[in-house]
Amino acid sequence: MNNLLFVTFFLILTPLFSHGPDYNMAIDAKKRGDYKSALHYILKQLDADLKTYGKYADETLMCYSKAGYYSEKIGEYDKALEYSFEALKIQKKLLKENDKTEASTYNNIGGIYSKQKKYEDALKYYFKSLEVQKIVFGANHRMSSITYNNIAGIYRKQEKYNKALEYYTKALEIRQDTLGKEHYTTALSYSNIGLVYFSQGKYKKALAELNKALKVQKNIFGEEHSFTKKTQGNIDYIKSEMIRSEK
Repeated sequence: MNNLLFVTFFLILTPLFSHGPDYNMAIDAKKRGDYKSALHYILKQLDADLKTYGKYADETLMCYSKAGYYSEKIGEYDKALEYSFEALKIQKKLLKENDKTEASTYNNIGGIYSKQKKYEDALKYYFKSLEVQKIVFGANHRMSSITYNNIAGIYRKQEKYNKALEYYTKALEIRQDTLGKEHYTTALSYSNIGLVYFSQGKYKKALAELNKALKVQKNIFGEEHSFTKKTQGNIDYIKSEMIRSEK
């Protein structure tokens, strides 16, 4: 079954300023989904910023962060890590200890390692991100739910299903408390938990969670939305597997 609703989330740094025509060209290309061109322009801007401001400057930091993100989007994972670690180095120099942007960079590095199937490295940086988030935001901030979700995704890929359930459940609890039971990310958590139960062969528990997700998605998106249809398809598939297993 194609489990489309298992998702890894990246935490994107929001630019506080805009500088240079190439930076703006990169942003425009990103909006079009043309990440290759976005990377081309942001690297041009990075070169200019290094000459103008030097390495340890906000402008340079932003370009390294964007370069890491755009490289990841086009599958150039080694380069994505290179740029992301440069961004992290600058953050540690410029920003106060345990800054929220540092948590974002840790999370994004974890996501790149996950794409490379280097799962232990991914977990290392996801947990670093989570540690900073707890210091900055407290124990149960909605941003932490993203990282808990990503940690759970790694454990699922490793087939450590009980650990996956532990962290998906933590993400769910935070989303219910901070966003409410009718939020679309809460539905996503129900779905993730249900699909892990399916992987464990616990079909009834899987259906119970997926039906919770379906109810929320119908209320938010309607029956024709792709998320709703995907969840309904997963439910139908599990039902068919239950029938097949009973024969």
